[in-house]
Amino acid sequence: MHIDIQLIPVTPATISSTSVVVIDILRATSVIVHAISQGALEVIPVPTVEEAFQFAKKFPRGTTLLGGERGSKKIEGFDLGNSPREYFAEKVKGKRLILTTTNGTKAFHSVSSGGEVAAGSFFNIGAVGRRCLDLGQDLLIFPSGDEGRFSLEDTVCGGMLIDRILTEGKRLVTLTDASQLAHVLYQRFKENLVESFRLSTHGRDLIERGFEEDLAYCAQVDITNIVPVFREGVIRAHLLPFLSLGSTGVTPVATREGKGEGE
Repeated sequence: MHIDIQLIPVTPATISSTSVVVIDILRATSVIVHAISQGALEVIPVPTVEEAFQFAKKFPRGTTLLGGERGSKKIEGFDLGNSPREYFAEKVKGKRLILTTTNGTKAFHSVSSGGEVAAGSFFNIGAVGRRCLDLGQDLLIFPSGDEGRFSLEDTVCGGMLIDRILTEGKRLVTLTDASQLAHVLYQRFKENLVESFRLSTHGRDLIERGFEEDLAYCAQVDITNIVPVFREGVIRAHLLPFLSLGSTGVTPVATREGKGEGE
């Protein structure tokens, strides 16, 4: 397995036979993983506010929620903002979510040609690592960045994913220089993930705008076994049992509500 990480969010070259993990810790992929773990049926990530409103019109009233942010703030006319703390079962269970954010939702479309495109966060980092190992393909980790710039917290999360895969120890893994860097950064912050958030540009912005509680919330590790997968414009859940990466064998993916993997 060859692992690379895109330190700057530029659309990669041919990746049709490569697994991709999109990471936007603060906060889009944290929201996506959390919402689906709380029973949201699916998430439709769209680049613009206008597209979000247009998509919402396609579905019956009461079935769909609009979520997202601009400037870290909830968008006027939307049901929810971009804090994972808003996305609990009482609000999202059984609902479709149309989500638009500054960085994360665009990232999924940038890598839509990948062999399988998953949403990664600290919430589901172990499950994502197991899924990557199960697929056995080369891996591209795609931090969504900060308006086109490097993102410290996303790269640290990518480094943790690399660490989990290396810990498994049963497959030959080669790392690019960028992946080596991400792994080193994770080692620096692994005892205090929130420190990396506080040092990052976006983390400081969130604190200034009143979202400091989101930092500690988004730093929770392995609280769900869901691996959301982006296919044909929609993100839906795959479930993996809680297993250590060192476990013998790989358990087949079980899909929530009996849906097939291609749905």
